[in-house]
Parts: sequence; C-alpha cells; structure tokens
Amino acid sequence: CNHFFELSRICFFFHPKMAARNFSLDSAGRFVLEEYQSLRPFSSFLPGVAGPLGIPMWVFYVNRGQGIAGFGVENKDNAIMEYQPANKAYQSVPWLGFRTFVKLTRQGKVSQYEPFSRQPAEQSAQKMLVGSNDFVIEDDNKVLGLKTTVTYFSIPAKPYAALVRQVTFVNTGSSEVSLEVLDGLPQVYPFGLNEWVTKHMSRTAEAWMEVFNLNEQVPYYRVRASLEDKEEVEEIVKGHFSGCFVEDQGKPHFLKPLVDPTVIFGSDTSFLHPEKFYELSSAAFTKQAEAQVTCGRTPAG
Repeated sequence: CNHFFELSRICFFFHPKMAARNFSLDSAGRFVLEEYQSLRPFSSFLPGVAGPLGIPMWVFYVNRGQGIAGFGVENKDNAIMEYQPANKAYQSVPWLGFRTFVKLTRQGKVSQYEPFSRQPAEQSAQKMLVGSNDFVIEDDNKVLGLKTTVTYFSIPAKPYAALVRQVTFVNTGSSEVSLEVLDGLPQVYPFGLNEWVTKHMSRTAEAWMEVFNLNEQVPYYRVRASLEDKEEVEEIVKGHFSGCFVEDQGKPHFLKPLVDPTVIFGSDTSFLHPEKFYELSSAAFTKQAEAQVTCGRTPAG
C-alpha cells in the first residue's frame, strides 16, 4: 500500500456518500476514480524503484488534467518537467502538463478536441486507475465516438531513468474515423538547470537552452554551457532525451519530434489553444514545422 492509498482512505472518511459512487477496485486490484477531476484533489508519487542496476526517476502526479505534475532524476535540481507544490500543481497541470490535441474527421465533418479537458460528464466520461507501480487515465467521448487511454509507468532494470507514456485511441463510433494527433509537453527543461534557476531566472536561462539530435528523431535537451557566475565556463555534455513512436504491425515507427512550442501554439503563450495545429492543413502545418527553432527558448517535447 503506497502513499496514494493512505490519501484515499482519508477521502473515504470525509466523503462516505461519494465513496460508493466514485471509488472502486477493478479486477486487477487497481483503485478506480470515476470523474477524477471533479473529486477532492490529491497528489502522490509513482514508486521510485528501478530494480537491480536500474536508475529511479521521481514522478509526481495529481488527479487533475493528464496527471503528471513533475518528474526528473535524483532531485528537484534535475527536473525534466518543473516540480510544483501540490496546491500550484492542481492549477497548472491542465495547461503545463501533458497535452493531447486531436483533429477528428468522420463522414467529412472535422472536429477539434482535447481529451482530458474539462467536459460535461454526459459528453465525456473520465476515470483514473491507480496501480502499485503505474496509473491510467481514460477519456471516453460519447459525442465524438473516441476513447483515449493514457498509461504511465517507469522503466526498471535499465542504466537510465525513464518515464513511459503510452497513448491509445479507440474508435467507439459506428463509422470510420481519421485522426491527426499532437501529444506531449508544452515545456521541457533541459539538463543543466537547477530549481532556483527555473523558479527565478527561467527567462535568462533560455539563452543557454538548446535541443540537439533532431535528425535522429530522439531530441536531446541540454544547456550549452554552465550558468554559474564564475571565471571558468564549463561545457555541459549530459542531457535529457525523449522518443516517440507508433506501432505499425508490431514494429515501432519513430515520429518527427516538435520542440518549438510556437510551431504548435503560435502566439498563444498561455498554451491554452494550439492555434497553428487547429488552423493549418496537415501539409501546411508540416511545412512550417520544418523551420522550428531549437535554441533560445524553453522547448516543448
């Protein structure tokens, strides 16, 4: 029993009438929270266990947005997604956490949709399932006929720390559907930044940020040199990396990464609305993405 289940018992105590309606255990022993974003907020961590010879990753999550509120290696000075205390994470996760944008075409009609955004329950049923070493969120949109499932877990027994995010779409409608999808983080912090810098000097630090290795479709995030105010400047070699692929007949097909948030959101610096993705055709969006900027700004991932 981990820390989450301790919190869940507190929720049962304060909300006995809601417990039977919103909380249950499934056949796999996972704790199920129906309409999780409407419940009393809670926060927890995935287990920091990586197995023999493995490197653990800390992963902080809440029951808002798509769950993940911060993650990184070793401590808060090595964050990939900036750590926020729980009360701030409840506010920021829906915008700065993982996001999914969908353009759905069914019988010639195009719809724009962001799974896990706040929707009326009669339109989109959302749930969270928490296991001992993972958690799953589901968004079942009855109007569009699209079910989105996201699974999170860390990788054990590897010489690197990693968080896996697996996204699955199921067509629950009665006709064929075509999807265009963007998925990921609007902000990724490169290696070489400590917590003080990300909290107090994030704009200045952007001058050092850069993303490498895009040609190999595995972006490598780091600062070009040390940020400390001292006589000798040191080159930073270590970095954070990510990869994204889809399965095609059981084989992975790596996708082209987008690391420039303006390619997606345009002038919307709040990251509320993906202007470019929704407004441009697929061909036009792909073309303008070829000119993405890889340095001098906080990258996406």
